Amino acid sequence: MAVTWRVTVALLVAMSLATACGDAGNDGTDAPSGMDTSRVGPSTVVRIDASSGAVRKVIRVGPDPLELRVAAGQIWTQNFGDGSMTRIDPVTERAVTVPAGKVAGLTTDGDDLWVAEDGNHLSKVDGRTGVEERTIQIGSTPLFEVGNAGFPAVGGGSIWLTVPKLGSPGAAQSLWRIEPESGRVLAKIAIGRDPVPPFVEDGRVWVITADGLLRVDMASDQTTPIAVASRPFGLAAGAGSLWVGHESPTEVWRLDPATGKPSAKVDVGEAVRGLAFGGGRLWVTTGTRLLSVDPATNKTGRKRTLTQATADEGPIGVAYLDDSVWVSVE
Repeated sequence: MAVTWRVTVALLVAMSLATACGDAGNDGTDAPSGMDTSRVGPSTVVRIDASSGAVRKVIRVGPDPLELRVAAGQIWTQNFGDGSMTRIDPVTERAVTVPAGKVAGLTTDGDDLWVAEDGNHLSKVDGRTGVEERTIQIGSTPLFEVGNAGFPAVGGGSIWLTVPKLGSPGAAQSLWRIEPESGRVLAKIAIGRDPVPPFVEDGRVWVITADGLLRVDMASDQTTPIAVASRPFGLAAGAGSLWVGHESPTEVWRLDPATGKPSAKVDVGEAVRGLAFGGGRLWVTTGTRLLSVDPATNKTGRKRTLTQATADEGPIGVAYLDDSVWVSVE
């Protein structure tokens, strides 16, 4: 992750220390574990039954698996600790490290992965096998590095890549729009400081930075700032809404994607670290646990505590596949 992103995550975990242990869900209970959660620790992915909240499997992956994606029915992690990728087969629940360059970020179109690697390359990778199908070079010099942007998204016939100003920590960054066949840069859009991975939703690209939330219209490349709380972190789409997590206040906001106006604000009790939508519910990771939000009521359901509160560690990435919620733990 970016150096500044790591500092941000460490701060949000520290904010959660006082409230992390012993919180119950709206029904007053924590979900049953189903197995010993003492096995949950850094560099793991936890498979959780979406109905019961039972922990089904704890799977070892690479260090700091902050990004978690689903491609071609496989679970993928991008491990910021060493720039590696791991593929998990949900049938066998086995994890395999997939050979690649130094991976700064990855995204998926549902079937394949697009991987930003080695400072100035984008590679298309088969989402089921991990075989690299082709690579394009997007610059003659390094544009990003592991831990400093190089976060892609794909949509609208383009790849969208956050590009920092290397050697200038804290400087405003750009979102590059790239033609995937040729690697030609179609646009460079100013987005602000320290972005997290961009998020694509129905003709729009959403980018959280240290300066707030920005909506980019794919048809025009025009940007619109969206009013949210002071420290947004985490995006998901579902039930006709955009969901925005926050570090402080510890809320998830439900927004109308067209207007950017909130229709609900859900307090989740701890700083938000990740969001995903699946099985008709929003899934939220915090510094210690997984919880769900019912979009019919905008209320939280049962909570599955996974770890103790520890600075710069805990649940972060989250995805939904095969009636399971998958949570990466850094």
